[in-house]
Amino acid sequence: MGVIVYPQTKPGSEFALVLLFAGFGMYGLMLIVHRIYRIPVSNVVFPFLAYLMLGLAGFQLASLKDARNDPVHLVNTGPVVAYLAEVQQWDEQKPNSVANALKILAIKREGEMIPASGKIQFYHRSAQALQPGDVVLVKGSPERIPSPKNPGEFDYASFMANQQVFHSHFAGDSVTLLSRGRHAKLSHKIAAIRNHLLGKIDHFVHDPASAQIAKALLLGQKNDLETEVSDAYVTAGAMHVLAVSGLHVGIIYGFFFLLWKPQRLKRIKRAVFLSVVILVIWGYATLTGLSPSVLRAATMFTIMALSQIKSRNPSIYNSLALSALILVMYDPFIIYSVGFQLSYAALTGILLFQPVIARVWTPMNRWVHYFWEITAVSIAAQLATFPLSLYYFNVFPTYFLFSNLVAIPGAFLVMSVGIPFLMLSSLSGLAAFLGYVVNILIFWLNKAVFSLQYLPSAKLENLYLSVWEMVLFWGILLLLYGFVIDKKKNYLRAAVLVFAFLCVTKAWIHLKGYWKEELYIYQVRKGKVIDYFYGGRLYTYMEEIPEEDFQYQVLPNRIRNRKTRTRPLIHQEKGGGRELFLPNNKSVRLEEETINLNNLPCQVAVYRSGHWENVPDHSTLSMGNTAIKINFK
Repeated sequence: MGVIVYPQTKPGSEFALVLLFAGFGMYGLMLIVHRIYRIPVSNVVFPFLAYLMLGLAGFQLASLKDARNDPVHLVNTGPVVAYLAEVQQWDEQKPNSVANALKILAIKREGEMIPASGKIQFYHRSAQALQPGDVVLVKGSPERIPSPKNPGEFDYASFMANQQVFHSHFAGDSVTLLSRGRHAKLSHKIAAIRNHLLGKIDHFVHDPASAQIAKALLLGQKNDLETEVSDAYVTAGAMHVLAVSGLHVGIIYGFFFLLWKPQRLKRIKRAVFLSVVILVIWGYATLTGLSPSVLRAATMFTIMALSQIKSRNPSIYNSLALSALILVMYDPFIIYSVGFQLSYAALTGILLFQPVIARVWTPMNRWVHYFWEITAVSIAAQLATFPLSLYYFNVFPTYFLFSNLVAIPGAFLVMSVGIPFLMLSSLSGLAAFLGYVVNILIFWLNKAVFSLQYLPSAKLENLYLSVWEMVLFWGILLLLYGFVIDKKKNYLRAAVLVFAFLCVTKAWIHLKGYWKEELYIYQVRKGKVIDYFYGGRLYTYMEEIPEEDFQYQVLPNRIRNRKTRTRPLIHQEKGGGRELFLPNNKSVRLEEETINLNNLPCQVAVYRSGHWENVPDHSTLSMGNTAIKINFK
């Protein structure tokens, strides 16, 4: 909560620090009074202070980790002539340039180099390939990553800001390589190993689609996934097997426990064995890029292994909570990561709902029981994550049960062969054989997953949940869970009331759509798109635009307004422009760069920095900078 509150308030960090120390002092005093003098402590004040300190600690951590509070950070220095930077990644080929990431070392202003800090999303066309640890001199000034120009559009600026990256730079060939990364950091060396293993996959796994899945499943690298492959796994509801997570780390963890039984070892030997397991898990997690899901899994398994050193069986809920606390302490802004949210929601759902679902039926056959367990896990994870999936992706995979029955065992087989393949990839003969097996396994896994997308209604698209609707859905699930566990009818009554409130809210939103009379003019790279919401329907005028622009800049606002089926706006050529005839007997005139509202009474707003700002003078509006909304009175 402290991390969430931080960007909304941002008072002086000293104020939060004073409150934090005051809270610790009061908490400690009450603890001493309770323990030494046996004076009872309030059951309300004591936990309130504890949670307050946690919130203040989160606030303080977010303040300390926020790069914008650094006076020499690039956001506080203004434009520069050139800068000195260290390369952080391997080059990644893009359609029109090469992408990389830079860490600022110094900036050039007024003829001198000044120490500075900051990270940059970097694009270049240099003839020399860049690699981690290189030091480069770049001419030009980085620019702030722009905010979205259309409502509902993915906010890339906020996404990168949560990773403490605020600038990008298209440098062309204005890059001078000063030194190669001879003394590269450990992270750079690990990146080099990962790049080497990716090359081995390309060499030994010959089918392109299989190679893409192998890179994602074994090493967590999904940058090379083609749209067709990615869409097939999303449609099937099997995209989670390509995100290195608890499944992958659990397979490695379980492999050691299959061969050795640490509980039979003496304490010293058990400590050494489990320490090796922890090192292997974190080595693999680092090799795959330390995504939020693999961080969660590695931290949880580490906590469990540390507990087993003392022959204890740790509470899985405590392990889950403690792993989240550790990750948020390391990087407070990780809570905004979709991967972090989905990972913890999925595992929480599995822990809560899977035992309840599994008790519904107890198959006698061992194989039927195995597949029923997978089905119960899939249903539990889907129950917990579908509100998040609808909120972020507006898609629900209809056949997720069938896909998981194939994808989870398939991923297990691929990992069982793929990990030895990576470890033995330097032995050409053995690597060729294992690579062939990996290729065959993924080929048939792809066949099964791809076949699901051709089934009728394979996925439900263009669904929308607001933040509050998402919270209400989770509330209903928790209340129903409480009813099943405790058999108290009050839980069921509360769930029915929340569901009724949700239905009434949805009906009210739908009804408001009939009263809406709004015209949207979108900002796109090519062509023009104008939407008119009126009488519960969507009328549109659209010149030919790139499909990517439509998907990311136009469609999200239609989904938010819960209207994706369109009717054409009638228009005609008139005096070098177009006259658009609205269905309420009004018309507006569309020119090349402007739109004339014909003196209609209305309220006009432009979309800037994620918000609508009213425009007082709107007789003629200029198009081309950002989206425009016209609300007719």
